[in-house]
Amino acid sequence: MASLLEKEVREETDKRMVADILWRRLDTNFLLQIDATICYAKFQSFKKCTLIRELFKLDSPYNTYLYKGLPPTPINNPGIESIQAALNPLANDYWYYMTDRETGKTIFSETFEEHLESRGKYL
Repeated sequence: MASLLEKEVREETDKRMVADILWRRLDTNFLLQIDATICYAKFQSFKKCTLIRELFKLDSPYNTYLYKGLPPTPINNPGIESIQAALNPLANDYWYYMTDRETGKTIFSETFEEHLESRGKYL
């Protein structure tokens, strides 16, 4: 979990909030849908990764858009902040999140409809 947070989210409080979202997704058999796992599956790197639609169909156990649960191994070496966030999630009512590519700010949504609106606005 900490390795996923390390690559998905920048700010400490946001990492804790995303940790809560991801733990709840695991508990409810919801796909994790983590973009960083796609980059790891295809490139084993995050610098080279440009996400395009067809990558989300990549048949890999690291593809958290296709396979439920955590990937088979960590995708990087997490820092202490990400480890602490994974161990101490911050309870919230959100189910979706995304990163504004321009500012790096994490945008949270309670519903899929809100998430789609955010995607249209920030991507």
